[in-house]
Amino acid sequence: MKGNQAHASAPIVLPDSLKVIKPKRVAIVGVTTTLSLAGTYAYLQNVWWKDQQSSFKIDHDMDYRYAKNMDKAAHFIGGAISAELFGVAFEWSGVQRKNALLYGGIASTALQAFIEVKDAYAPTYGFSFGDLGAGAVGSFWPLLQYHVPVTRALQLKLSYYKHENYYYQQFPYAQLIDDYMNQTYWVSASINDWLPKGSRTEKLWPDFLSICGGWGVASDLNLYYTGQNLEVNKGKGHFEYYVSVDIDWRKIIKQNTAFKRVISYSLNHVKLPLPTLQIGPQTGGYWVFW
Repeated sequence: MKGNQAHASAPIVLPDSLKVIKPKRVAIVGVTTTLSLAGTYAYLQNVWWKDQQSSFKIDHDMDYRYAKNMDKAAHFIGGAISAELFGVAFEWSGVQRKNALLYGGIASTALQAFIEVKDAYAPTYGFSFGDLGAGAVGSFWPLLQYHVPVTRALQLKLSYYKHENYYYQQFPYAQLIDDYMNQTYWVSASINDWLPKGSRTEKLWPDFLSICGGWGVASDLNLYYTGQNLEVNKGKGHFEYYVSVDIDWRKIIKQNTAFKRVISYSLNHVKLPLPTLQIGPQTGGYWVFW
């Protein structure tokens, strides 16, 4: 097991120039982060619901049944992605990586909170402690990966393809980001990171090839999707599970600059349309599934 952890914990080597605090870069990142958070809040609060705002309210009703909690996975992954981007920015300014990821987690959590404040004034939503909690936990996922080397082999991915139009036909305000029936969430494992370095299996398995487990919800979710007619529609929208392969871009793009890290990490969050097996509740295969 020690050999496995040593292989998985190989640190990303950054240029020496990134190891010294640069006050100007710190200022740029600090100002940019503050303006981004403030701008996001202002836009969502005053533009998105400008003509439909209600008073501030907390969602005590639909929070844990809306979309069968698929939205919690979206908030978790969204928090992780934004925390990584914030973290790279802080590291670019010369902050040590573990501290950069901590600050990135805090900034990402603040962003998640701003989104929930926006929802609190929406005509149909409300402030969701569940959504905020999922986003906050996701925001500190990169920091956990730093401190727990064995988890670095795992990547969070998502994919979207409009398999059917039910959501858009029913709701004129439909947005892709809320179309959970056509979204799939994945956890990808870079197999070689868990194999003993130099072993025969490691040499045979392509280093860039990962195994993915996917999770989605069927299109028969229908009105249960919005929490309406709960008794009539209860049970609709069963979960679906998939197994597939994917690419670990960290093994293809060298991680020797902050820019390359942003590119590889961004690509690593998108599941490629590759051969896929559905393992539940029905079984079947797809040459291409997204």
